Amino acid sequence: MKHSPLFLPHGAPDLYLTPSPAQSFLRQLGPRLQNTKAFVVISPHWRTRSLCVSAPGPLKTIHDFNGFPQELYELSYPAIATPSLVDQVLRALCQAGFAAQTDPNWGLDHGAWIPLLLADPAGEHPIVQVSLPKQYDILESIELGRALAPLADEGIQVLGTGSTIHNFQELGPHDEPPPAWAVAFDELVHDVIKRGDINAIANLVSSPLYQRALPTDEHFLPLCVALGAAGPRAQGRRMHSSYTHRTLSMAAYEFTETPAA
Repeated sequence: MKHSPLFLPHGAPDLYLTPSPAQSFLRQLGPRLQNTKAFVVISPHWRTRSLCVSAPGPLKTIHDFNGFPQELYELSYPAIATPSLVDQVLRALCQAGFAAQTDPNWGLDHGAWIPLLLADPAGEHPIVQVSLPKQYDILESIELGRALAPLADEGIQVLGTGSTIHNFQELGPHDEPPPAWAVAFDELVHDVIKRGDINAIANLVSSPLYQRALPTDEHFLPLCVALGAAGPRAQGRRMHSSYTHRTLSMAAYEFTETPAA
C-alpha cells in the first residue's frame, strides 16, 4: 500500500518534554504510522558534502544540542537500519541518477528521533536516514524526493522533518504567539504547497519574508523532499498548524499525487 509522504515539525529539542499542540499532534499521529513497512527520514540536521544514507546496523541516538534538561540527554530511540532497507534506498537513488554512499558514523539526529519518539515510541520499524547535501536548493531537494517516490509506492513512509519558519534570532518564550510576519509567510507557504505549484515553491526565495523566516533554509528543504516523494503532481494538505518559541512554525503536511488529467 502506498504511503503519502509527510513533513513533520521537530521544533526545539524540548518538544518531547513540554506539552504543546504540536506534541499532542505527533502523539496522536502514531496509530497512522503503525502499518508502514519502514521509515526513510530526511532531517535538516544531517548536512553532507555528498549524498549519504545510514549504514546497516543499530542507529545511535545523537544528542546534537546543548543547554537543555538532563532528561533529554538520557533519552534514546531504538532504531535499526536493516541491510534490505539500506539496499532499497540506495537502489532507488541510483536508478534516479543519484550517487550515494553509506555512512557508518551517523545515527539519528534530534530532527529525526524526537518526532519519531513521540509518534512511534516503540521504534519497531526499520529506519534509514538520508542526508541533505549542503549545496541543494529547493528544486534539487524536490528531485531527491522524486528519487525516493518508488519507496513510498512500496509502503515505506518517507518523512521530512524541520520547520517552515525557523528564525533563532527572534525566538521568544515557549508559549509566546507568533508575530504577524511569521503567520503571513506560513500562509504563503501553505498556499503554494496546497496547489502543488513547483515554480511558486521555488520562487518563495524571492519573497521579502523568506530571509526573515528562514535565515538559512535547511529546515525548509526536507519539506521539499517529502513533496517530491509524492510524485510529479504532488499537492500538500496541512495536517497541523501551531507555533512554539514565537518564531518556530510547527506546521505539518501530508503529500499526495493528484490523478493525471
